[in-house]
Amino acid sequence: MPHERRRRIGANSKWRIFFDRLDSGQGHEVHDYLVVEPLHQRSDKIVGVCVLPIVNGQFLLIKFHRHALAVDVWEAPRGFIDMGETPAAAARRELNEETGLVCAEDDLISLGHYAPEASTLAARGGLFVARHCTGTLRPAVDEFGLRELRLFKPDEMARLVAAGGLEDAGTLICYYRYMALTAERGHTLP
Repeated sequence: MPHERRRRIGANSKWRIFFDRLDSGQGHEVHDYLVVEPLHQRSDKIVGVCVLPIVNGQFLLIKFHRHALAVDVWEAPRGFIDMGETPAAAARRELNEETGLVCAEDDLISLGHYAPEASTLAARGGLFVARHCTGTLRPAVDEFGLRELRLFKPDEMARLVAAGGLEDAGTLICYYRYMALTAERGHTLP
């Protein structure tokens, strides 16, 4: 559906918000179709990353309070890609900034990308797993809403996922893709 008209309704330091008028060409119109796009966009539309860390055979998650849902949620470290930064470099930076951990370049495995909300967001997220993370585990002091860092043994992580205790789409996709990758390659977890 082509854009017939786009009206900017807001912006902040990361996003622009538009109302588009869509016409199917077959008599169907949508007025004020909401589109949110990043201020700075790469050609592949990957503007952020999610990286699932593994420390001593355990998965690391962060509990954040998420204002829009008014709840605390478990999720992997994530964030925006800085100008000129690759998704892999952003993943390693976010891992260190949010947890104090590092991983060797060879231990950062790309799991592809995903569309967090393809109907509204003109953005994709790059997905990674960071195996064999090292360093001193410490929460970032400047992350708004950060509540707790916690390591989950593989069986605890599986139970958390199965019980619906993990809702963040990027984190879930990282987990499932990593589990599929390890099964495909016949590796033991994690």
